[in-house]
Amino acid sequence: MSDIANLLEFSKSLNALYVEDDSAILENYAKVFKEFFASLQTAQDGQEGLEKYKDGSFDLVITDINMPRMDGIEMIGHILKENPEQTIIVTSAHDESDYLLKLIDLGIEKFLIKPVDFSKMLNVLMRTCKNIYEVKEFKEYQSRIETENLVSAGLVKELHKKNDELENVIYQLTRNQNVNITLVDGIEKEKEFSHNELEFYAPEVDSQSAKDFVETFAGDLDTFNDHLESIEETLELLIHQKLLDPNDQSAQELAIAFNDYGQHIASLYKFNNLAQGLKNFAAVLAQVNDPELLKEMKTFLFGIADSLNKWRSEVLIKQSAKDIHFLDSSIISDCMQTESLLSQESHEDDNIDDLLF
Repeated sequence: MSDIANLLEFSKSLNALYVEDDSAILENYAKVFKEFFASLQTAQDGQEGLEKYKDGSFDLVITDINMPRMDGIEMIGHILKENPEQTIIVTSAHDESDYLLKLIDLGIEKFLIKPVDFSKMLNVLMRTCKNIYEVKEFKEYQSRIETENLVSAGLVKELHKKNDELENVIYQLTRNQNVNITLVDGIEKEKEFSHNELEFYAPEVDSQSAKDFVETFAGDLDTFNDHLESIEETLELLIHQKLLDPNDQSAQELAIAFNDYGQHIASLYKFNNLAQGLKNFAAVLAQVNDPELLKEMKTFLFGIADSLNKWRSEVLIKQSAKDIHFLDSSIISDCMQTESLLSQESHEDDNIDDLLF
């Protein structure tokens, strides 16, 4: 790919302001810049440039220094007061130390000395536009995540409430050979749990505080935490970013991450059921071949990942949990509920909207 093609990949969506008092230079470079940017406005001195800046929205400002009415340094000062994060490239025939020091004091790091070498200009524009593009992408991603989190938080809170209700029912059930349990209010199909499944779902376990558990932890807790945190970050990326537009590999990637989490906590011998629940869930996920179904299940997947983060935080980091198993049943319940929905939708044509509460 050529240098220009590389530049266009990042610059074509950006808006620029070009300020230059020399009419011939302004005209020549404006023709070039118009090919690079989505839109370009021009001004012939700092005063006009500042007025246009205040009236518009620009990703990049390219400006000369020595201009009538208001020079570039003064204009840059006003612009940075308006927007301290504004990206600015300076073009100037002047390389005297007093100019450079003033510009450096203002935080300007990008310079083009006249006469401007075309290849150098492409290089500077490429690095600058790539940085602007990536920052914009990151901010848009953050905004999407914040919006999704607001929606998800409400749904996860409701889901946890349902889980608490479900746990209370399960602990009170007599261990009959077969028991019918409605997973979530509003899901019109019930899942039948066998006696063995109920033993797995709500096993008899010894209660122990997180502080006591950590004190008897034989391995390197920091390294163990780092591994789990890395998997949680992978899950967050997969769920929040890749499920915006899932592909045929998305289910496999999620399955690998959940399975890895289960494999790691399996080494904590007291969490065998939780570990197995996650590995079972990963096995079901790996069989999903409908990317759109994953997209519909995003909130449920987020709920499981969020609970794992809370479990690790309360048990292994803050060590504030009075019972290290305080979230086991809830997480396994989330997994089983989601497994049920995924399995139903993998074999039926019902719309997922008819199943969700």
